[in-house]
Amino acid sequence: MAHGVRTGGRNNRRLSGTGIIVEILQLIGEIFGYAAFYLAILAGVCLIPLGLPGQFLIVIACLIFILVAGSQTLTWWMFGIILFLAVFAEVLEALAGGLGAGKAKGSKWSFFGALAGGLAGAILGSLVFPIIGSVLGVLAGTFLGAYAVEYWRTKATHGSIEVAKGALAGRILGTVIKVVIALAMIVLITFSLLVGTS
Repeated sequence: MAHGVRTGGRNNRRLSGTGIIVEILQLIGEIFGYAAFYLAILAGVCLIPLGLPGQFLIVIACLIFILVAGSQTLTWWMFGIILFLAVFAEVLEALAGGLGAGKAKGSKWSFFGALAGGLAGAILGSLVFPIIGSVLGVLAGTFLGAYAVEYWRTKATHGSIEVAKGALAGRILGTVIKVVIALAMIVLITFSLLVGTS
């Protein structure tokens, strides 16, 4: 009888030790999961100055988080708000760029030239000097793209330069707005996670 009690005690301790190990592994998995999640959404913010719609990387990261971890902490309602803000940020950036070129009496074609030039500049800049080269490439490409299209359309050097300046100013303003909204998205996500886990 005593032997059975001792054996049962050892088994219970073994099971208890196994349970602790499982809990530790689960905790480590959660820590790595949250770290990967926040690295992804912060990477999204960093992509925005490079001329890329990084706020949608935040949206994708949130979707994956919900599908993997469930919607108890990060709800579908919050995902909808994050998605709306991502689209809203893109619209505001486009409007800022258009207003910048339009204020200098540029055409819609110069606006598209600025967009195409910014994208090409980001790609070329990243090949020459990653990150910093990409940012400088976006700015230079935006200016040159708007200038090239406007000069091709009007053959007026001074007017084309003014339109290019306006497009560049609009691009910078739009990027700042988009970064601010992306940071607000992260604040909302963090608040939702804290409330959901409390």
